[in-house]
Amino acid sequence: MNKPSLEQRTVVVTGATSGLGLACARVLARTPGWTVVVAARRPDGAAASLGAVPLALDLADLTSVRAFAATLADAGLPPLAGVVANAGIQYRDRRHTTADGFEATFGTNHLGHFLLLQLLLPHLTGDGRIVVVASGTHKAQRIRNGGFPPPRWDDPRALAQPSDGSGQVAYATSKLANVMTVLELARRMASLRPGSRIAVHGFDPGLMPDTALDRDYSARAQRVYERVTPLLLRLPGVTTAAASGAQLATMITDPAYAGPGSRYVEVDRDGEPSATARDPQLAAELWAVSEELTAR
Repeated sequence: MNKPSLEQRTVVVTGATSGLGLACARVLARTPGWTVVVAARRPDGAAASLGAVPLALDLADLTSVRAFAATLADAGLPPLAGVVANAGIQYRDRRHTTADGFEATFGTNHLGHFLLLQLLLPHLTGDGRIVVVASGTHKAQRIRNGGFPPPRWDDPRALAQPSDGSGQVAYATSKLANVMTVLELARRMASLRPGSRIAVHGFDPGLMPDTALDRDYSARAQRVYERVTPLLLRLPGVTTAAASGAQLATMITDPAYAGPGSRYVEVDRDGEPSATARDPQLAAELWAVSEELTAR
Protein backbone atom coordinates (compact mmCIF):
# COMPACT_ATOMS: atom_id res chain seq x y z
CA MET A 1 0.00 0.00 0.00
CA ASN A 2 1.07 3.56 -0.61
CA LYS A 3 2.27 5.52 2.40
CA PRO A 4 -0.29 8.22 3.19
CA SER A 5 0.67 11.80 2.39
CA LEU A 6 -1.07 15.16 2.30
CA GLU A 7 -1.01 15.06 -1.51
CA GLN A 8 -2.72 11.71 -1.82
CA ARG A 9 -6.37 10.83 -1.51
CA THR A 10 -8.32 7.60 -1.65
CA VAL A 11 -11.30 6.74 -3.83
CA VAL A 12 -13.41 3.60 -3.45
CA VAL A 13 -14.93 2.14 -6.62
CA THR A 14 -17.43 -0.67 -6.14
CA GLY A 15 -17.69 -3.28 -8.87
CA ALA A 16 -14.38 -2.18 -10.40
CA THR A 17 -13.45 -5.59 -11.84
CA SER A 18 -15.18 -5.21 -15.20
CA GLY A 19 -17.21 -2.92 -17.44
CA LEU A 20 -17.93 0.63 -16.33
CA GLY A 21 -16.33 0.26 -12.90
CA LEU A 22 -13.07 -1.07 -14.30
CA ALA A 23 -12.97 1.68 -16.93
CA CYS A 24 -13.49 4.33 -14.25
CA ALA A 25 -10.90 2.80 -11.91
CA ARG A 26 -8.39 2.62 -14.76
CA VAL A 27 -8.66 6.38 -15.35
CA LEU A 28 -8.49 7.18 -11.63
CA ALA A 29 -5.46 4.91 -11.16
CA ARG A 30 -3.61 6.95 -13.81
CA THR A 31 -4.56 10.24 -12.13
CA PRO A 32 -1.76 11.60 -9.90
CA GLY A 33 -2.59 11.85 -6.23
CA TRP A 34 -5.27 9.17 -6.11
CA THR A 35 -5.12 5.77 -4.43
CA VAL A 36 -7.83 3.53 -5.87
CA VAL A 37 -9.57 0.87 -3.81
CA VAL A 38 -11.13 -1.88 -5.92
CA ALA A 39 -14.13 -3.00 -3.87
CA ALA A 40 -15.61 -6.24 -5.19
CA ARG A 41 -16.21 -9.87 -4.25
CA ARG A 42 -12.98 -10.91 -6.01
CA PRO A 43 -10.93 -7.72 -6.34
CA ASP A 44 -7.37 -9.06 -6.57
CA GLY A 45 -6.96 -9.55 -10.31
CA ALA A 46 -8.31 -6.14 -11.33
CA ALA A 47 -6.47 -4.39 -8.51
CA ALA A 48 -3.17 -5.96 -9.52
CA SER A 49 -3.60 -4.87 -13.14
CA LEU A 50 -4.34 -1.30 -12.03
CA GLY A 51 -1.81 -0.99 -9.23
CA ALA A 52 -4.77 -0.45 -6.91
CA VAL A 53 -5.70 -1.67 -3.43
CA PRO A 54 -7.98 -4.76 -3.35
CA LEU A 55 -10.58 -4.96 -0.58
CA ALA A 56 -13.30 -7.60 -0.57
CA LEU A 57 -16.88 -6.33 -0.63
CA ASP A 58 -20.08 -8.24 -1.29
CA LEU A 59 -22.97 -5.77 -1.48
CA ALA A 60 -25.41 -8.68 -1.29
CA ASP A 61 -24.23 -9.37 2.27
CA LEU A 62 -24.61 -6.57 4.81
CA THR A 63 -22.09 -8.25 7.12
CA SER A 64 -19.56 -7.97 4.31
CA VAL A 65 -20.44 -4.28 3.85
CA ARG A 66 -19.76 -3.58 7.52
CA ALA A 67 -16.53 -5.57 7.44
CA PHE A 68 -15.37 -3.64 4.37
CA ALA A 69 -15.97 -0.28 6.05
CA ALA A 70 -14.05 -1.39 9.15
CA THR A 71 -11.15 -2.76 7.09
CA LEU A 72 -10.95 0.41 5.02
CA ALA A 73 -10.83 2.57 8.14
CA ASP A 74 -7.90 0.54 9.50
CA ALA A 75 -6.00 0.16 6.20
CA GLY A 76 -3.69 3.13 6.68
CA LEU A 77 -4.62 4.63 3.32
CA PRO A 78 -4.68 8.34 2.40
CA PRO A 79 -7.82 10.28 3.39
CA LEU A 80 -11.02 9.05 1.78
CA ALA A 81 -12.12 11.71 -0.71
CA GLY A 82 -14.30 9.81 -3.17
CA VAL A 83 -16.81 6.98 -3.37
CA VAL A 84 -18.09 5.61 -6.68
CA ALA A 85 -21.14 3.44 -6.03
CA ASN A 86 -21.08 1.57 -9.31
CA ALA A 87 -21.68 -2.15 -8.74
CA GLY A 88 -25.01 -3.56 -9.83
CA ILE A 89 -26.75 -6.78 -10.81
CA GLN A 90 -29.75 -7.75 -12.91
CA TYR A 91 -31.62 -11.06 -13.04
CA ARG A 92 -34.47 -12.31 -15.19
CA ASP A 93 -36.83 -12.52 -12.22
CA ARG A 94 -37.30 -11.42 -8.59
CA ARG A 95 -36.81 -14.81 -6.92
CA HIS A 96 -33.11 -14.39 -6.11
CA THR A 97 -32.16 -13.32 -2.60
CA THR A 98 -29.24 -11.73 -0.78
CA ALA A 99 -27.47 -13.24 2.23
CA ASP A 100 -29.91 -11.26 4.40
CA GLY A 101 -32.99 -12.56 2.59
CA PHE A 102 -33.80 -9.44 0.55
CA GLU A 103 -34.76 -9.50 -3.12
CA ALA A 104 -31.32 -9.60 -4.73
CA THR A 105 -31.56 -6.68 -7.16
CA PHE A 106 -33.01 -4.21 -4.67
CA GLY A 107 -30.87 -5.62 -1.86
CA THR A 108 -27.61 -5.36 -3.80
CA ASN A 109 -28.08 -2.29 -5.97
CA HIS A 110 -29.81 -0.19 -3.32
CA LEU A 111 -29.57 -1.53 0.23
CA GLY A 112 -25.92 -2.62 -0.02
CA HIS A 113 -24.84 0.75 -1.36
CA PHE A 114 -27.12 2.61 1.06
CA LEU A 115 -25.42 1.01 4.06
CA LEU A 116 -21.97 1.47 2.52
CA LEU A 117 -22.53 5.20 2.07
CA GLN A 118 -23.80 5.58 5.64
CA LEU A 119 -20.70 3.84 6.99
CA LEU A 120 -18.20 5.74 4.82
CA LEU A 121 -19.75 9.20 5.09
CA PRO A 122 -18.20 10.03 8.51
CA HIS A 123 -14.75 9.24 7.08
CA LEU A 124 -15.11 11.27 3.89
CA THR A 125 -13.06 14.46 3.64
CA GLY A 126 -14.97 17.71 3.97
CA ASP A 127 -14.62 18.35 0.25
CA GLY A 128 -15.19 14.73 -0.80
CA ARG A 129 -17.48 13.45 -3.51
CA ILE A 130 -19.97 10.63 -3.84
CA VAL A 131 -21.12 9.47 -7.27
CA VAL A 132 -23.87 6.89 -7.53
CA VAL A 133 -24.30 5.13 -10.87
CA ALA A 134 -27.95 5.32 -11.84
CA SER A 135 -29.67 4.54 -15.14
CA GLY A 136 -32.07 6.03 -17.63
CA THR A 137 -34.24 3.01 -16.89
CA HIS A 138 -35.41 4.79 -13.73
CA LYS A 139 -37.57 6.91 -16.07
CA ALA A 140 -40.68 5.72 -17.89
CA GLN A 141 -39.20 6.19 -21.39
CA ARG A 142 -39.42 2.85 -23.16
CA ILE A 143 -38.33 4.10 -26.59
CA ARG A 144 -35.20 5.87 -25.32
CA ASN A 145 -34.46 2.88 -23.06
CA GLY A 146 -34.58 0.45 -25.98
CA GLY A 147 -37.84 -1.13 -24.85
CA PHE A 148 -36.67 -1.63 -21.26
CA PRO A 149 -39.72 -1.61 -18.94
CA PRO A 150 -40.12 1.28 -16.49
CA PRO A 151 -39.88 0.95 -12.70
CA ARG A 152 -42.87 0.17 -10.50
CA TRP A 153 -42.53 1.97 -7.21
CA ASP A 154 -44.07 0.42 -4.11
CA ASP A 155 -43.67 0.35 -0.36
CA PRO A 156 -39.88 -0.13 0.04
CA ARG A 157 -40.51 -3.07 2.38
CA ALA A 158 -42.38 -4.82 -0.43
CA LEU A 159 -39.63 -4.00 -2.93
CA ALA A 160 -37.12 -5.65 -0.61
CA GLN A 161 -39.02 -8.96 -0.58
CA PRO A 162 -38.50 -11.65 -3.26
CA SER A 163 -41.58 -12.49 -5.31
CA ASP A 164 -42.76 -13.29 -8.80
CA GLY A 165 -42.11 -10.60 -11.36
CA SER A 166 -39.77 -9.20 -13.97
CA GLY A 167 -36.07 -8.87 -13.23
CA GLN A 168 -35.90 -5.94 -15.62
CA VAL A 169 -38.57 -4.07 -13.68
CA ALA A 170 -36.73 -4.88 -10.46
CA TYR A 171 -33.53 -3.43 -11.95
CA ALA A 172 -35.24 -0.23 -13.13
CA THR A 173 -36.85 0.14 -9.71
CA SER A 174 -33.53 -0.34 -7.91
CA LYS A 175 -32.05 2.41 -10.09
CA LEU A 176 -34.96 4.67 -9.15
CA ALA A 177 -34.06 3.97 -5.51
CA ASN A 178 -30.45 4.92 -6.29
CA VAL A 179 -31.50 8.31 -7.68
CA MET A 180 -33.84 8.91 -4.73
CA THR A 181 -30.95 8.18 -2.38
CA VAL A 182 -28.68 10.67 -4.18
CA LEU A 183 -31.23 13.46 -3.89
CA GLU A 184 -32.19 12.65 -0.30
CA LEU A 185 -28.55 12.39 0.80
CA ALA A 186 -27.88 15.79 -0.76
CA ARG A 187 -30.86 17.23 1.14
CA ARG A 188 -29.61 15.76 4.42
CA MET A 189 -25.92 16.58 4.00
CA ALA A 190 -26.10 19.83 5.98
CA SER A 191 -27.27 17.90 9.05
CA LEU A 192 -25.21 14.74 8.49
CA ARG A 193 -21.93 16.57 7.85
CA PRO A 194 -22.38 20.19 9.02
CA GLY A 195 -19.95 22.62 7.46
CA SER A 196 -18.72 20.19 4.81
CA ARG A 197 -18.66 20.77 1.06
CA ILE A 198 -19.36 17.18 0.08
CA ALA A 199 -20.88 16.71 -3.37
CA VAL A 200 -23.41 13.96 -4.10
CA HIS A 201 -23.97 13.19 -7.77
CA GLY A 202 -26.00 10.72 -9.78
CA PHE A 203 -24.72 9.41 -13.11
CA ASP A 204 -26.62 7.75 -15.95
CA PRO A 205 -23.84 6.16 -18.05
CA GLY A 206 -26.15 5.50 -20.99
CA LEU A 207 -26.60 2.22 -22.80
CA MET A 208 -23.23 0.46 -23.07
CA PRO A 209 -23.50 -2.57 -25.37
CA ASP A 210 -19.90 -3.57 -24.62
CA THR A 211 -20.59 -4.35 -20.96
CA ALA A 212 -22.06 -7.85 -21.47
CA LEU A 213 -25.65 -6.72 -21.06
CA ASP A 214 -26.67 -9.94 -22.83
CA ARG A 215 -24.93 -12.32 -20.42
CA ASP A 216 -28.23 -13.58 -18.99
CA TYR A 217 -29.86 -13.98 -22.43
CA SER A 218 -30.27 -17.20 -24.40
CA ALA A 219 -27.52 -18.17 -26.85
CA ARG A 220 -29.75 -17.16 -29.76
CA ALA A 221 -30.55 -13.78 -28.23
CA GLN A 222 -26.85 -13.19 -27.58
CA ARG A 223 -26.05 -13.79 -31.25
CA VAL A 224 -28.72 -11.28 -32.30
CA TYR A 225 -27.46 -8.77 -29.76
CA GLU A 226 -23.91 -9.06 -31.07
CA ARG A 227 -25.11 -8.36 -34.61
CA VAL A 228 -27.07 -5.23 -33.69
CA THR A 229 -24.44 -3.77 -31.33
CA PRO A 230 -22.68 -1.76 -34.08
CA LEU A 231 -26.05 -0.24 -35.00
CA LEU A 232 -26.89 0.57 -31.39
CA LEU A 233 -23.70 2.59 -31.02
CA ARG A 234 -25.06 5.07 -33.57
CA LEU A 235 -28.11 5.91 -31.46
CA PRO A 236 -28.40 8.83 -29.00
CA GLY A 237 -27.61 7.84 -25.43
CA VAL A 238 -25.61 4.79 -26.51
CA THR A 239 -21.93 4.83 -25.64
CA THR A 240 -19.03 2.66 -24.48
CA ALA A 241 -17.74 1.65 -21.06
CA ALA A 242 -14.50 3.52 -21.73
CA ALA A 243 -16.26 6.78 -22.54
CA SER A 244 -18.68 6.64 -19.60
CA GLY A 245 -15.93 5.40 -17.29
CA ALA A 246 -13.88 8.48 -18.13
CA GLN A 247 -16.87 10.73 -17.41
CA LEU A 248 -17.47 8.93 -14.11
CA ALA A 249 -13.84 9.49 -13.09
CA THR A 250 -14.13 13.16 -14.08
CA MET A 251 -17.00 13.58 -11.63
CA ILE A 252 -14.62 12.56 -8.85
CA THR A 253 -11.59 14.63 -9.89
CA ASP A 254 -12.71 17.68 -11.90
CA PRO A 255 -13.21 20.96 -9.97
CA ALA A 256 -16.38 21.52 -12.01
CA TYR A 257 -18.06 18.82 -9.91
CA ALA A 258 -16.92 20.12 -6.52
CA GLY A 259 -19.49 20.49 -3.77
CA PRO A 260 -21.54 21.33 -2.00
CA GLY A 261 -24.56 20.33 -4.00
CA SER A 262 -25.77 17.64 -6.33
CA ARG A 263 -25.91 17.06 -10.08
CA TYR A 264 -27.56 14.39 -12.18
CA VAL A 265 -25.52 13.70 -15.32
CA GLU A 266 -26.81 11.77 -18.31
CA VAL A 267 -23.84 10.38 -20.27
CA ASP A 268 -21.95 13.67 -20.68
CA ARG A 269 -24.36 16.48 -19.79
CA ASP A 270 -26.66 17.55 -16.98
CA GLY A 271 -30.08 15.94 -17.00
CA GLU A 272 -33.11 15.76 -14.75
CA PRO A 273 -34.25 12.82 -12.64
CA SER A 274 -37.81 11.58 -12.98
CA ALA A 275 -40.66 13.22 -11.09
CA THR A 276 -40.93 10.17 -8.84
CA ALA A 277 -37.23 10.36 -7.99
CA ARG A 278 -37.63 14.05 -7.10
CA ASP A 279 -40.53 13.42 -4.71
CA PRO A 280 -39.08 14.26 -1.26
CA GLN A 281 -41.83 12.41 0.62
CA LEU A 282 -41.16 9.14 -1.21
CA ALA A 283 -37.41 9.59 -0.80
CA ALA A 284 -37.74 10.25 2.94
CA GLU A 285 -39.84 7.09 3.29
CA LEU A 286 -37.25 5.09 1.35
CA TRP A 287 -34.49 6.47 3.58
CA ALA A 288 -36.32 5.57 6.79
CA VAL A 289 -37.15 2.04 5.63
CA SER A 290 -33.61 1.51 4.31
CA GLU A 291 -32.20 2.47 7.71
CA GLU A 292 -34.59 -0.01 9.31
CA LEU A 293 -33.75 -2.83 6.89
CA THR A 294 -30.01 -2.35 7.16
CA ALA A 295 -30.30 -2.23 10.99
CA ARG A 296 -28.28 0.92 11.50
